[in-house]
Amino acid sequence: MVSLLSLRLREQEERYRGIFDNSEAGTFVVAPGESGPYIEEANYVGAALLGLAAKSLVGKEITGFFDDSGAWEALKTEIDRNGTVYEYETTLLRIDGTAVQVLISAGRLPGERIVLTLVDITARKSAEGALRRTNAKLNMLGNLTRNDLSVAVSGLLERIAAGMKEFDDPAVRLHLEAISEDARIVQRRAEITRDYQDLGLRSPGWQPVQRVILETTSCLLLPGISVRSWVERLEVFADPMLDRVFSNLIENAVRHGGTVSSVVITYQILGDGLTISVEDDGKGIPEAEKERIFDYGIGTEGGLGLFLVREILTITDMTIREIGTPGKGARFEIYVPPGGYRIV
Repeated sequence: MVSLLSLRLREQEERYRGIFDNSEAGTFVVAPGESGPYIEEANYVGAALLGLAAKSLVGKEITGFFDDSGAWEALKTEIDRNGTVYEYETTLLRIDGTAVQVLISAGRLPGERIVLTLVDITARKSAEGALRRTNAKLNMLGNLTRNDLSVAVSGLLERIAAGMKEFDDPAVRLHLEAISEDARIVQRRAEITRDYQDLGLRSPGWQPVQRVILETTSCLLLPGISVRSWVERLEVFADPMLDRVFSNLIENAVRHGGTVSSVVITYQILGDGLTISVEDDGKGIPEAEKERIFDYGIGTEGGLGLFLVREILTITDMTIREIGTPGKGARFEIYVPPGGYRIV
């Protein structure tokens, strides 16, 4: 019996030693010491992350590798409170002084020891910073371009208005009216882009769908139209501009649905995801137009609503299609992939 137990213990020790040594994450075992917590064990990845050999790390105080002197205490306080910590973001210093940004997960071990696993996210953070700076520059360029375009269109409309006063010929006036309408479409589209200049700039997050819809409808003018949403407890992982999705779908029903009296929003869990349906009782959308309505430049009054609805959803791998019955109402169906929704 003793021999059998000893064999099993050796097998377990070899198994966990293999996991410790061969993990792709840096792994440390930190033990309490008289002068402070020190590294008792380190695997190759963890040692390489700090620029040392694994044997050279043993005995060194862990606090000396934190860029922020208070970070270790904050991490330890979190461990003491919850027993574990996941994805604690901080900065470590390599032996040569180079900063390394990491995500730390940690947990308690017997004997007041703590096991730490670290993932190097320096390259990712650098790429995110470069992307933010690039987007900021593009955003500024977009603002400048839009302002210049608005000034140019305003000037064009003024000249057209002056021409309407100067010429009495009906053919000329008709031509000027057509040019004026084209100019106003350009002007409206320039104004619409202002609302979407932050598309994709902010990180997606979990959003309660019912609250988003209620806040959206409270800002819309919906005379004689009831909006009922049955999506309590549903959250989706989406871009912060999710509210624009529902405002555009509801406004689309009001503007183009004819005799719309109600809009109903529901959801259904599927075997491979979830669908959110936005359905009205209007005139519906002809079969030939069901896909075209999401294309850029399609629609009246220079609107870009449904095109941008699709773009917002695509950021977190959601899709949208129109499956209503012409003559009975429009039905927009948003597909949310597995992992992109939760019921709370």
